[in-house]
Formats: sequence, structure tokens, C-alpha cells
Amino acid sequence: MLLVKTKVLQSKIHGLGLFADEFIPKGTITWRFDPQIDLYFEPEEVAKMTELKRSLIEHFAYLSQQTGKYVYSVDNTRFTNHSAHPNINNTKVLEGDREVCGEAKRDIAVGEELTIDYRLVDANDEKSKEAYLN
Repeated sequence: MLLVKTKVLQSKIHGLGLFADEFIPKGTITWRFDPQIDLYFEPEEVAKMTELKRSLIEHFAYLSQQTGKYVYSVDNTRFTNHSAHPNINNTKVLEGDREVCGEAKRDIAVGEELTIDYRLVDANDEKSKEAYLN
């Protein structure tokens, strides 16, 4: 679940993006898995979904390197775009959590797009050679 104020706007990176709607100081936890807002799906469950549902999950969710499950956020987290030089770090697991959290790598200004490195969270992107990941 997003823990900072954001808004979804047109992105220069790709389609829609997630933008800071408040100043976010370095070190701020910006996202944390919340079972009331974020959903888990087993890969086998996704494989059995209709094509429409499966494409939604495959596009907006990520296959967790921590749990091996797809994580789909109901809030606007799903509009976070990839950057090889992100302003959000996704490497820390907080005590009691099963997923990595999002943490501001530096101060983030109001209106700045929030980005992550998909390779640090998504098992499908971890070793991918897709051009958009570079």
C-alpha cells in the first residue's frame, strides 16, 4: 500500500506513471505490502485465469522474488514505471513483512515521477535482457 501522497499522470517514460503529490524525504518508506490492499496470486492460479484476467495480472502485478507469488496492488502502485536509475529502492524487508518495501533513495520533489528497478522485485525481470530494463 502506498504510504505517501501520489497521483497518476502521463509519463515521459511509458504511458501513465506515479508522481509524488508531496515532498518525500530520503529514507521515507513509500510502499509496504498490506493484505487489505495488496493481493497475492499463486502462479498456478494466474495460469488458469481467463486471458483477460491473466493479462491484467501479468501487466500490473509482479512475480515476487521473496514469495514466488504475484503481487497485485489495488492502489495506484501499479502505475510505477521502471528506471535503471530509480528514486525508490526496493531491497529492504521490514520486520514482520514478507515483501520488500519501497524506500526513497533520495529526496523526491512534488511532481517528480516515482520509479523503481523492476529487476529488484520481479522474478520475471530479474535476469531479463529486455531493452526497456536498461
